[in-house]
Formats: sequence, C-alpha cells, structure tokens
Amino acid sequence: MVQKKTITAASLVPEGQPIATQAVTKDFAWKRDSTGSETQTLYFHLDNGCVGFVQIAWVYMAMVTTIETNAMFYVPGHKCVFETHNGHSLKVRKDSDEYECKGVSVAWDAEHRDLKVKYTAGKQRNAKGVAASFEFVRKGDGYKIGDGKNHIGEGTAEHYFYPTGDIKVEGEINGEAFQSQGVGMFIHAHSGNIMPFNVGAEWNTVFFAGKREGAPAEASERDTFHILQYETPASFGSACCSNAGLTEAGSLKAVFWDTTVEHMDMVKDENGSGYSIPKRILFTSKGKTTDGKPVTVTFDAQPKTRLHDIDVLHEMPYVVRRLVQALITKPYIFERYQEDARITVAVEGEQPYDLVGVAFNELTLMK
Repeated sequence: MVQKKTITAASLVPEGQPIATQAVTKDFAWKRDSTGSETQTLYFHLDNGCVGFVQIAWVYMAMVTTIETNAMFYVPGHKCVFETHNGHSLKVRKDSDEYECKGVSVAWDAEHRDLKVKYTAGKQRNAKGVAASFEFVRKGDGYKIGDGKNHIGEGTAEHYFYPTGDIKVEGEINGEAFQSQGVGMFIHAHSGNIMPFNVGAEWNTVFFAGKREGAPAEASERDTFHILQYETPASFGSACCSNAGLTEAGSLKAVFWDTTVEHMDMVKDENGSGYSIPKRILFTSKGKTTDGKPVTVTFDAQPKTRLHDIDVLHEMPYVVRRLVQALITKPYIFERYQEDARITVAVEGEQPYDLVGVAFNELTLMK
C-alpha cells in the first residue's frame, strides 16, 4: 500500500516570507463543496465563570448531508450542559455574512467586526433547555497559517481564526436567566475531498483566558492563548498540523505553527470509551510575534474538571455511523476544564512571564 502524504500549509510558505498571514472575510465563508465537513464555532470565557461554545456543523459523507448544532455551557459548581441537535437545513445569505439552521442563527456585519449569534436549539426541544444570545465584537486581526490549507492526500483541511474579541451574553440555563460578558474566539474549519475521520487521528484543542501574573485585580482586559493541533492518520504520514495564537490587550501578539504535545500520566477512561487518556498534557508552541521575534509558549495543562465526553458515533445518522464503524474503532471527544491554568511566554531578548487564568481543553481520538 502506497502511503499518501500530508503537506502542511507552513511547509509551503516560500523561504523568507511570513508563515502567518492575515485571514480575510472570504476565509470565513461557507464552502460545502465536496465530501468532507465544515464548522463555524464561537468559543467563550465569561466573567461569571461560564465557559463553552456554540457551533454549526455541516457534514457530507456517503451521499448524506447532515447539519448539526452543538453547544456546551459550563459554570463552575454546576453540571455541564452539552446539547447536540439536528439542524435540518442550512440557509446561507449575503456571501455567508448571514446563515441559520434550526436552532441557531448567525449574522456578521459587513466588516466582520460585529457578530450576533442566537442559540435556541435547546429551548425549542425542552423547556429547561439552553437559550442564549451572543454579541461578539472582534478585536484585532484574524490569522491563518500560510494560505490556511493543509494538503492531506487528495484532500485539504483549512482553519481560519479570529483569535479574540469582547463578548456579551444573555441566556437561560436550566430555567435560570443570566447575563454576562467576557472574551471570545471564532474559528472556521473546512475539510474538502476527504472523509472527516481521515483528517486527524488525534486532535488537541486549548482555549485559555487570563492575565499577566501580578496584574492589578481591577485590570479587566484578559489575554488569550489557543491551540488547535492535530496529527493525521498513519496512512497519511502521521504529520502534525498546528495552529496557535497569543493575544495581548485585545490584539494578536504572536502566531505559532510548531506545537508539540506530550500526553502524560495516562489513565484508563472510567466512562466506557475504552481509551487511556492523559491527566496531564504538556504543550510547547513555537512561532513569532507580530513584529518578527521568535517566541515560545509552554502550557503544562492539568485539567481536573471533567465537562463532557462525546461518543461521536452515537450522535451520527445511521448510514454515516455504519460507514465510520467500518473504518474507525470508536471516535470520542473528551472535554475538560482547568481553573488554575498557567502559561509561560518567552519572547527572545525579553524576560519570560506567566499568564494565569482558566483553560478549556478538548481531546479528540479517532483510532
């Protein structure tokens, strides 16, 4: 069997050219153009402690199109709420500046500065389900690695980021109304001409929000750090594809395209997945600041709070589920939270410093 190759976006950047480039409005437009998958996701950390995301997912496999809405809300001290629902059909208008499915509507302004998301999928199906309205005001530029496209065999996988922005939320969880504000991040992901499970055998995602250690308590601005890293299946060379970004004072400070991930202190999952999962994950991201200085961020993640585990097969339509079962043993997603997160930022020629805050961690295994 001839092994198919993975060619990363970073490796295709000509020598001497910047590896990270600015993402533009068209990078966030829906494609829905071939066998594959596509998601538009808003992540958030709120001042009331709530962490989560709202997502619309489009999948085309085995001549079946599936639209799903996925949402997670977690407030420390309360049970995590995760909802996934059939979105039925996706309506896209104004060059993807507006789109909606059953239970979720999304609208950007013309400059992609202001985003409004209305989530009603939970409430439509259960009186105690979740409903929430978000306003995300982007701060700073978006980014992508190279042209954003990793080439995996005959297919591609793309990721585009708006790494930070102010967010306001009004919502209802378990029959209780709430209002809060905080910091958010928006990601558009697309895979084309490739089965979704052939993109990555293992995925590691992080969204951290915090402040520089020693910052005044009244300082309201939160810096962020995120990682989206995956390893392609062995049949595609087990290549590492990495995206990471650091923001400071509402602006993009650095972008990283070289992230190593070490899973440590492995334990057998007690919730029936059959996997061994790490209690500790060491992330080391290397890249450059926006003014060209080499920079390294390390995050020794030790998330102790289990949010939710997702049996991916259980959420799939029957025809697609049968196809995936024939090729993968058991795709699973593990979502965790850390209240005492700390990352270390080391910019060449400057004194290293720590950011302290909270972090959402997601590990996806498709083996």
